[in-house]
Amino acid sequence: MDRLLKFIVFAVLLTFGWSCQKAPLVQHVTTFAHDAWWPDSVITVDVHVTDTLAVYRVAFQIRHSEDYPYSNLYLFREIRSETQTEYQDTVEVRLSNAQGAWYGQGVGALKTLELPFKQAGLRFPKVGNYRFRFQHGMRDTPLHGMRDFALTIEEEPTE
Repeated sequence: MDRLLKFIVFAVLLTFGWSCQKAPLVQHVTTFAHDAWWPDSVITVDVHVTDTLAVYRVAFQIRHSEDYPYSNLYLFREIRSETQTEYQDTVEVRLSNAQGAWYGQGVGALKTLELPFKQAGLRFPKVGNYRFRFQHGMRDTPLHGMRDFALTIEEEPTE
């Protein structure tokens, strides 16, 4: 029950964070059973894009416990359109500094770190369906201490 309550609080906080703005195009949260992210557990989020002129802010949040054994996390990231891979990379996410202090926000043993997918906004080249894929690139099977992974895509306001 305690885990369910924490998840609800996390979801409510994400909701309040964007409640004053236009509704996001996507807001997707994946929760890992037993705080363990398996390497073959690829997170996929499908997005239908209708506006190719809009610029989108794409961000992901990583929520982990203090039981996470490393100071970083390698992520394989990919965006696929209906016909091809539009973007693919590997990124190192720093979760703590050299002294072991976590960068994320949170009370107690859980920390949440939000990062942009790219520094600049993202524009989709054509109307259609896109699939965002995330997979951890760490050697642990499974990777312990990982609680949730969230992806948010929202249209940037025009000036």
